[in-house]
Amino acid sequence: MKFKKFILANFILLIGMSLSACNHHSEEHANSSSKSVQIRKSTSSISKKKSFKIDLHKKYKGFKLTTVPEEFRGTWYRGNPYDKKATKLIITKHTINGAVTYRKVDANLRLDHNSEKQNKEYAGNAIMISTTDNSLKERGFLDAVDMVYKVGNFKGHPCLFMSYGTNPKAVNGVVFRDKNTALKYRKYDFSKVRP
Repeated sequence: MKFKKFILANFILLIGMSLSACNHHSEEHANSSSKSVQIRKSTSSISKKKSFKIDLHKKYKGFKLTTVPEEFRGTWYRGNPYDKKATKLIITKHTINGAVTYRKVDANLRLDHNSEKQNKEYAGNAIMISTTDNSLKERGFLDAVDMVYKVGNFKGHPCLFMSYGTNPKAVNGVVFRDKNTALKYRKYDFSKVRP
């Protein structure tokens, strides 16, 4: 009887250790995923700092420098519900917030964010973009999710509706041409808007 209790106790201990290891692994994965999202946000969407030098002449295998359509260019503003200052999104002919825009030209190029070689090869302040149906999609070369900007109007104000994640039709935020308009709507729930 004591031997059975000993085996049962060891079995429970092993299960507990296994679950603890799984939980630790998923926490590490969650932490690395959130760091990846933070890095992506700081280089491609609305950010306050530019950490890389703009180099329009840098070459990337499978990509070519591309031009952002005029309707997306300019200085845009977004209000944050927890801040009284608006953040800027600056889109130029060849950059989005300082990240140089490229288009993928090699349809056979397979990108793998787990590849150490590709992480070195595609490092830098660059993003790939594509345009369809009045929308501009952008993402880092090795990212899996697009940031989508759609030209529109909100209550008579020119804007870009923004979405990211798995549902490109969902509105996660809006940037306006006018800073005061952005601040006026900084607490508005744009998730209910359907552009």
